[in-house]
Amino acid sequence: MAAALAVLVRTTLKSEFRRIDPTSARIVLVDMAPRVLSPFSEKLSNAAKQRLEKLGVEVRLGHSVDQIDADGVVVAGERIASKTVIWTAGVAPSPAGKWLKVETDRAGRVRVQQDCSVPGCPGVFVIGDTASFDQDGKPLPGVAQVAIQQGRFVGKLIHSLVVARRPPTAFSYFDKGSMAVVGKGFAVLQSGKVQISGFIAWLSWAFVHLQFLATSSLRESVALQWIWTSVTGKRGSRLIVNHHAAEPARPAEQTASRPALAGD
Repeated sequence: MAAALAVLVRTTLKSEFRRIDPTSARIVLVDMAPRVLSPFSEKLSNAAKQRLEKLGVEVRLGHSVDQIDADGVVVAGERIASKTVIWTAGVAPSPAGKWLKVETDRAGRVRVQQDCSVPGCPGVFVIGDTASFDQDGKPLPGVAQVAIQQGRFVGKLIHSLVVARRPPTAFSYFDKGSMAVVGKGFAVLQSGKVQISGFIAWLSWAFVHLQFLATSSLRESVALQWIWTSVTGKRGSRLIVNHHAAEPARPAEQTASRPALAGD
């Protein structure tokens, strides 16, 4: 988000809004973690941080936001004046743990067994970011790939139980890797021992993104839109705004538009 705003300031504001000075915009990223993109390796985290700073983002790590009000935020006793504050603290999981009255982790996710079933609740399975599943001593992240693989596993398990076959014993997550975009033309990619940052990683992200779109026509239109934006620096869509205010109705028109009343 910080990188996207920085690109917006340096490109769109500069070319599309002549009355706005892009240098007057200040973007400050505050994170309580010791480094950005903490799920990635330290090498990729440092690359992402350097990219953010190159885009003009002020990165402040190891501090939490103490206060937010109409005039900005307070971080480690320092006030940062701002009229726009974007809070990215994530969301709460489904209250399934409360419905089932079972054990949950600190975030409220249901602790499940190795077959994704809920202890003490036969026939009940919890998957995705509602479940707390430990693999190799660490809880799996609440990402789409975990939910997809768990969904397929539980589907096969239920089918095996229905047709009286031997069900699979335990779920095992296969990590296909993680990607994160840090502004235009830059991304970080981590898959096993493979760690890539920069334009090549961004091309990989773009390819994967296009492959997951629903139809071939949609993939083609998105690809053409990206190419157009990269070459021209402009988007294909534009807003048409009518700068002429509507003329107020004249007294005669106002009188004519009122309903007639019959009576004494």
